[in-house]
Amino acid sequence: MVQKTFYFNNQNELETLLRDIKGETIYKSASGILMQLYNPRIDIDEDLMVKTINKACPEACLTGLTSANLAGNALDISQYPVLLSISFFKDTKLYQYEFDMDTTTAFVAGRVMNEALDGIENLKCMQIFYATTSIAVDNFMFEFNHHSVAKFGAKAGRSVDKNNTAHVYGKKVYTNAFVVVAFASKSLRIYMDNNLGWQPIGVEMVATETHGDYILSKIDGRPATDIYSKYLKVKPDKYFFENVCEFPIIIERDCLKIARVPASYREDGSIVFTSGIKKGDRFKLSFGDKDVLCSLSKQSASDLSTFNPQAVYVFECGNRMRFLMHDFLKELALFSDIYPNLSSVTGYAEIFITPEGKGADLNSSLVTIGLTEDSDADDRIIECRTFEPTEEDSSYDENKPIPFVERILAFLESTSQELDKLNHELENIAFTDQLTKIYNRWELERKLEEHIDFQDQEKPFGLLFIDIDHFKNVNDTYGHDIGDNVLLAVVNLIREKLKPGHVFGRWGGEEFIYLAPADNENELFEFAESIRKTVDEVCFLTVKHLTISIGATMARPEDTLESLVKRADDNLYTAKETGRNKVVLK
Repeated sequence: MVQKTFYFNNQNELETLLRDIKGETIYKSASGILMQLYNPRIDIDEDLMVKTINKACPEACLTGLTSANLAGNALDISQYPVLLSISFFKDTKLYQYEFDMDTTTAFVAGRVMNEALDGIENLKCMQIFYATTSIAVDNFMFEFNHHSVAKFGAKAGRSVDKNNTAHVYGKKVYTNAFVVVAFASKSLRIYMDNNLGWQPIGVEMVATETHGDYILSKIDGRPATDIYSKYLKVKPDKYFFENVCEFPIIIERDCLKIARVPASYREDGSIVFTSGIKKGDRFKLSFGDKDVLCSLSKQSASDLSTFNPQAVYVFECGNRMRFLMHDFLKELALFSDIYPNLSSVTGYAEIFITPEGKGADLNSSLVTIGLTEDSDADDRIIECRTFEPTEEDSSYDENKPIPFVERILAFLESTSQELDKLNHELENIAFTDQLTKIYNRWELERKLEEHIDFQDQEKPFGLLFIDIDHFKNVNDTYGHDIGDNVLLAVVNLIREKLKPGHVFGRWGGEEFIYLAPADNENELFEFAESIRKTVDEVCFLTVKHLTISIGATMARPEDTLESLVKRADDNLYTAKETGRNKVVLK
């Protein structure tokens, strides 16, 4: 595998390059040829450029996009040359797919992509480039995310000052499309690195209302722009983006931090993003430190070098470039010094998804992909880098005062950590039952309302209303201390059934609520029966034998908190009236 990178400024230079490329011996013998075209210029005929390359090199897979230029006149890259990077593969086959979203839907495109992937042997990874204004990339990828392959790529950007249109390249120039290349090989190995560096600060907030894929309307029930007015004193005006882009929101999904950068606002206080946002997302504001970002990039470049890549693709967010300004060239140099022929582009988002499905389209990050056809190498995936300062990173000098900004950032970070710890302690007090240490009724109601609100996004779920049979006799016979011990024993038995996505708490007295994901009534009934049998078969220390009754019901689209709980409670009443120690589901 060989990677070569070229630059050109106009059509004449491109045609000369293509003649040289076609003359390469490796061009004729390659098993697959990937051409990546990254264009920062606005004075070049894109349609002619793409048509020329496809005509000259029909054997190659041409992909690419327009570069993001968010720094304005302070760092205008519109005069930079166009980059054309070519990867010649020895053993890898490439398959290219293009979906014009003006003529199809994300669901249909995703299904077609899924069927295509089903037919590819030795599928290893996928590159996805796209340009869309209303469709989040995860809506497209949802239909084939079950394929255990790495996914990487970028979203096309544009110049905020020149106001050009963002395009993605394939067989032609698209303004609204997904262009995909699938890599299939037994020998191909991959290095993936997600380098963010922004640190979350302050209180956690919740996206309580969204519109479409990119618009966040309300945060904690208030207009989304209010958080910037409250915490940064930033008002929604013509400088909104410039004032908030340095403080992305950080969402944590599957233990992976994902940044989102506001692109603009609407008069109703909504915020428009360049990447998807979901109702129910929990997040914090964040801050960045150039020294930290530089240190993380040094670690990334060092790790990449140990992988010995034969090709390197770097995808950097335009917001990161804007934050670093001219230092972004120094950051890229860390990688190009190791691998001079790498390809790099700044976009509006960078895709990082592991073979296990962890990740998303990112903002403000630097995603590095290394490939090699050395079958003796091992795949290496770094999901998220954390800053661990070394002596080289330390700016402390006893002969100089510590810079003011550094002191402020240290203060914010330390304060945020202390607030997180304090909030966690307060949550334990406010949300848990003091005897059993499971959720109390207040928190159960909140969890239930949350699941009801998000029924269309979550897996179907059911509700179990659990009551300990004849518990009053236990208190009357043995006393309340023994009664408390019995409650704890039953809770601990049921707690062993808890899995991710389950919710369990004390409704009051000897009554408990258990919320469990379930596809249908049979699955819910079997789970409830397993709980009932577990309690029925245990010999308790003092009372010897206990039973429980359970009222079960599946959640329905029209349910409210009251209707769902009442239906489960009615079923519990039936279980009690018809003999106890049973599950009733209606």
